[in-house]
Amino acid sequence: MLIEVPFYNRLRGLVWDSPLEGAPFWRVVLVEAARIAWVVARDLIEGRLNLRAMSLVYTTLLSIVPVLAIGFAVFRAFGYDAYVESMLAEFLGPLGDQGREITDRMMEFVNRVNANVLGTIGFAFLLYTVISMIGKIEEAFNNIWHVSASRSLARQFTEVLGVGVLGPIVVLTVLGIMAGALSNSPVGVFAELAPIRFAIAQMSRVVPYLVLIGTFGFLYMTIPNTRVRWSSALAGAAVAGIVWGGTGWAFATFVVKSAQYVAIYSAFATLVVFMIWLYVAWLILLVGCSIAFYFQNRRHLSPLAGLGILNIRQLRQTSLQAMLLIHEAYEKGQVCWTDETLAARLHLPMEAMQIIEAALEEAGLITHSADSPGRLLPGKPPELVRLADVLAAMQRRTERGGIDDATLAHEPRVDSYFARLAEAEAKVLDGTTIADLLRAGEAATPAGKSNIAKIGFD
Repeated sequence: MLIEVPFYNRLRGLVWDSPLEGAPFWRVVLVEAARIAWVVARDLIEGRLNLRAMSLVYTTLLSIVPVLAIGFAVFRAFGYDAYVESMLAEFLGPLGDQGREITDRMMEFVNRVNANVLGTIGFAFLLYTVISMIGKIEEAFNNIWHVSASRSLARQFTEVLGVGVLGPIVVLTVLGIMAGALSNSPVGVFAELAPIRFAIAQMSRVVPYLVLIGTFGFLYMTIPNTRVRWSSALAGAAVAGIVWGGTGWAFATFVVKSAQYVAIYSAFATLVVFMIWLYVAWLILLVGCSIAFYFQNRRHLSPLAGLGILNIRQLRQTSLQAMLLIHEAYEKGQVCWTDETLAARLHLPMEAMQIIEAALEEAGLITHSADSPGRLLPGKPPELVRLADVLAAMQRRTERGGIDDATLAHEPRVDSYFARLAEAEAKVLDGTTIADLLRAGEAATPAGKSNIAKIGFD
């Protein structure tokens, strides 16, 4: 332990204390990648992603046959029913012979699923398991992105129909057109040329990884109930795709050479190996989603909490800035702020922005419009919103869940000091409202600087 602590402190200082301003581009990339790897590894060690992966394994075991049955029925209508079986076989490829056995057994179950045999209740339960799995996946992704609100069932159904069914059908149609073009006589002759044939052979090795990365990136952008930038989704998908390929190879090697594993579990070996692979697959997918989240919010990374949190002073000041911007946009007839645009304007992670919004909305100071994405609107006229009300809302938020003051020891001399401090703050605020700050902004100096800067809200 005495040897590890200095090394840990040195590594932490190298990752987190390295100044990035004015540093070369390569150094910035390396340090930011190291910081993302640090916080993702911390989430894994603390079990935040592991528990979600285990939950998804259980959900998958219950839902995989109904999902395959519905997918098989839909794809059969478009003539792509063999795609479902090939997709399942490719997913279970690292399991070797056991993977082929599981694929055959599952397809046997799928072929037995018949709506006439199941009846209304049975079919409703089958459909419920599919929707439940969709909800679990979205919940896991939203948890990583710190999003509290999930989509409605109607939105889940329509988006899954579009993403999970129409998307693969379009891709398969395009691939079919490309294959038909290559089989065309003039194009086929051109493709037989040595350089072209070599390029096609090399691309055939890379294309599966590109398709996998593209699929992961598409999931990272569409499943979380928030806006994910394509660069962030691509960063997470690239890492997840590469790790998936390496893990698949390692898992296949392990399964092939683990005769003793089969000897221990006997008839249960196939099931155990299948569950382990499901767990690994979900964990890789969640790790990629976590990387996408931290990549998008890497400016706010912290070694302790993943994303840095606001202290009390920052929370109070930022909440006043948020209220001023919301009222200013509304009063001037401008496009009102959304969660994301306001967080970007204030240079805040969405997690911190949601804390401020929840406190202000609970106090009735702001509200959300009914459209999507919801716009932030004032809850009261600016003349009725005192700065003291905004600060009190933040105070209640920070005190929530705290220890009751009545249970703590009190020293009269200290209590008297804090009472005078509260009186001094109330005197400084002196009934100042958001309207006063708006008028101060209108009386800006010729240089374009607002008088608001004089009281610390520039």
